[in-house]
Amino acid sequence: MVQKFDAAAGGIGSSGWARRRLPALARLGGPLAVYAVFALLIGLPLALVLLQAVMPGLFAVNGAESLFSSEPLARIFSSPYIAGSILHSLELGLLAALTTTILGGAFAVLVQRCDIPLRGPLALVPWLVFLTPSYLKALAWVLLMSSGGYLAQLGLLPPWLGGSFFGLAGLVFVHTLSLFPLAAFIIGSALAGLGSELEDAARLSGAGPLRIWLRVNGPLLAPAIVLSFIATFAEVLSDFGLASTIARMSSFGVLTYGIYAAASDYPVDFPAAGAQALVLLALVLLVVMADRLLRRRADPQLISGRARPARRYDLGAWRWLVLAMALLVAFLALILPLGAIAVRALTSTLGHGLAPDNFTLANIGAALSLNTAANDGLVRSLFYAGLTAIIASTLALLLSAQLDRSSAVMRTAVLGLSLGAVAIPGIVLGFGYILVWNRLPGFRDWPFPHYGDGSLLVMGYVAAALPYCLVVILSAIGQLAPSLTDAARLSGVGAVRRLIAVTLPLILLSVVTAFLLTFIRTVFELPMSQMLIPQSGPPAPTLILKLFSHDRDGLACAIALTAMVAAGGAAALIWYPLKRIIAFGRPQGAPAASGEPS
Repeated sequence: MVQKFDAAAGGIGSSGWARRRLPALARLGGPLAVYAVFALLIGLPLALVLLQAVMPGLFAVNGAESLFSSEPLARIFSSPYIAGSILHSLELGLLAALTTTILGGAFAVLVQRCDIPLRGPLALVPWLVFLTPSYLKALAWVLLMSSGGYLAQLGLLPPWLGGSFFGLAGLVFVHTLSLFPLAAFIIGSALAGLGSELEDAARLSGAGPLRIWLRVNGPLLAPAIVLSFIATFAEVLSDFGLASTIARMSSFGVLTYGIYAAASDYPVDFPAAGAQALVLLALVLLVVMADRLLRRRADPQLISGRARPARRYDLGAWRWLVLAMALLVAFLALILPLGAIAVRALTSTLGHGLAPDNFTLANIGAALSLNTAANDGLVRSLFYAGLTAIIASTLALLLSAQLDRSSAVMRTAVLGLSLGAVAIPGIVLGFGYILVWNRLPGFRDWPFPHYGDGSLLVMGYVAAALPYCLVVILSAIGQLAPSLTDAARLSGVGAVRRLIAVTLPLILLSVVTAFLLTFIRTVFELPMSQMLIPQSGPPAPTLILKLFSHDRDGLACAIALTAMVAAGGAAALIWYPLKRIIAFGRPQGAPAASGEPS
């Protein structure tokens, strides 16, 4: 009987039980590992931020108190400064979203629908602006618009304009120039699917161009326009770059800087920081919910089998005026700020301006000289960014391979978590890491990662970059035919070898894209760098802001310029040779690999 029971169980003793249970455990292990990664990197820090807002005694020095209390929320709403910061954030977000949507939509229409010269170079402008950190553009405009700045030295800045810039007007102006690429991407993608058949029908009915745009194209593009407004509003609410530069100098309080101030002052006011983070998360959540609701209810199907490519408008002599306006936007949003940073990095003092004897390489030399604080911060950021890109892209590749074999429910849930994590403000996530690794018992005693160490900062960088990497790589893996891995599996190839030998070569360009985007983004990541400064020294973003606030803007600009050149040069050295190798290895006339992005 024992032998028959063992035989029915699959073997003698416990080995048969193991053979039956191990596949089930393996099937559960993958999804559990995916959820554990998200819980540790994002879920747990965010949960502690929310608990801190409603349980102010959770991390009290004299012992934790688990009683719920609305005192932190009541305190921030009764504080004139913090309540004013909430109103300032809403006011700034609404105005900047309106102006950004108008400028981005107009830029998308000009580039895609108008026959103007230099359309190719102008199409690259939004991408270059989008990749430039907001705090660097803010610092550049401070150099340009201050009373002793470059525009005042050239006699191009009226006194009234310089005074009004440091306030709501200047913040809206810089946010508009910084975020118009986001609106251009959203509206431009909808515009690309809008064919010409409806315009042709309206034109044959006697409608003019203005009436066509108001009565035909406008309603069809309305969902994209509203989504652009919502996305820009959320970005302005979550921004920390302008909040820590122009807004701080103007005493124009906003929520993101209020969270940083409460978590950085001594003694640290964790309940106030948690309450402000809760308000900020609630506002961002409302925006995300509005976005989801709009996508569900208003989703016009613009592309069909009968769609014809839209004609470009022949503007005639007006095309030169339109080109001048587009070039003005490119000049104000990209060329002028980067030029100001470059000039300040190559000059001794701001006051002597563009005098020939004021130009020097001392700031660049200090940034490149070994064993200096400037060079240490620059090298530290480049090292952290490279390590973060390796970890995030590798982790995203492993998770994507696991999700590709999972159910549709699991895949949808993880994609939803990833997109939701993108909407979490970096300043809030950084504050959550402080609560977990500095206050939570069990975590604060871990040797690795440890609070105050560079390992925790890299972990925060990975948490901020993982959702982007996961979306990029998962979309590439989803395009691969299952027959490729099925054939390797039937041939006895293991999962790890299938991933390395079959999947990775087909999606290599997408993996490298995720790696490079993470690397460039992490070099200039400000909120995490500011909240999780390691004891070994600050990274480049924190050092840049510190030097700028201590009137050492020349060295700050030199570090920023060197970091941009180093990050851009490293990305170019990796991207272009790899793309040429992949193109060379592909047979002539063969289509691109399914995992290769367009």
